[in-house]
Amino acid sequence: MHSNSHSGHRERMKNRFLKTGFDSFEPHEVLEFLLFYAIPKKDTNELAHNLIKIFGSFAGVVNAPYEVLLKTKGVGVHTAILLKQIPQLFRVYYEDLNKPSKVMNTSAEWINFFKPKFIGRPNETLFVAGVDDSANFVACEMISSGNKNKLDFSCEVLVKFTIHWSIDRIVLAHNHPNGMAIPSMADKIKTEKLEIALKHLNITLMDHFIFGKNGESISMRDYGTLKY
Repeated sequence: MHSNSHSGHRERMKNRFLKTGFDSFEPHEVLEFLLFYAIPKKDTNELAHNLIKIFGSFAGVVNAPYEVLLKTKGVGVHTAILLKQIPQLFRVYYEDLNKPSKVMNTSAEWINFFKPKFIGRPNETLFVAGVDDSANFVACEMISSGNKNKLDFSCEVLVKFTIHWSIDRIVLAHNHPNGMAIPSMADKIKTEKLEIALKHLNITLMDHFIFGKNGESISMRDYGTLKY
């Protein structure tokens, strides 16, 4: 594509975006448009097509590991970093939209709060949040990040969280990045032991949510694992 026609194509794409957003764009066009900002002087249409062919979808492209993207023909450091930003930007955006309300006392409120935190996370990650005696939200922290199928953490970390924030009621949430929101046997055993250990310390484990790879979720209290 000659420089003038190439420039004209980009301007037409930008004007189209301003008029319709991405509603009228095919997935490869969304990717092509995004690549404008990493590859300023080359046609990005062919690369967009190739990336989707290799990784299967737009989501597959932006979720591909950085090192794998770099090995793909036509993808340099700037392009790979731009692509890896997308899920992270989604997470920042949705977390900002779903800031906790003052009172957090329903499963739906906790699910809406935790769900964005797992966008773009390739490994199992555990968050703990706490409320005061009136169910007013106090704090949330990431306390562990493991690998794709395993997560390790200790009761002591949770106790330190409650001491630091002067609370005695907590909620846990972790993800299954490669699976469904179904508690594994290890999840159930660990949660049951945690509930009992924390109860002896006068700390209430209100719930433990699990989020699957497609954003579905389950409450382990509703599931029957938590009993106290």
